[in-house]
Amino acid sequence: MGMPGRADDHRWSQQHLSHYVEGDLSPHARRRLEHHARDCADCGPGIRAMRALVYSVQGLDGLAGVRAPATIFDRVRAAGASGSPSLHGA
Repeated sequence: MGMPGRADDHRWSQQHLSHYVEGDLSPHARRRLEHHARDCADCGPGIRAMRALVYSVQGLDGLAGVRAPATIFDRVRAAGASGSPSLHGA
């Protein structure tokens, strides 16, 4: 899990991966996450996985008007923070 003694950065980074990918972080927060992700075996791949998810969800726009719920990223963030493997109750 990241660098020793940096558990706080790791937790923070995990909670902000989707914000990072969506471009919703301040420049300072982006640098913080990028600095952590360079040395973290979880967060670097997490960024790539989140980018793939965002790309896939964006590709759903043309499917007969089917759109992802506006709260999907909030629900994914909450599930990730709680360690839940699924999004039941959707």
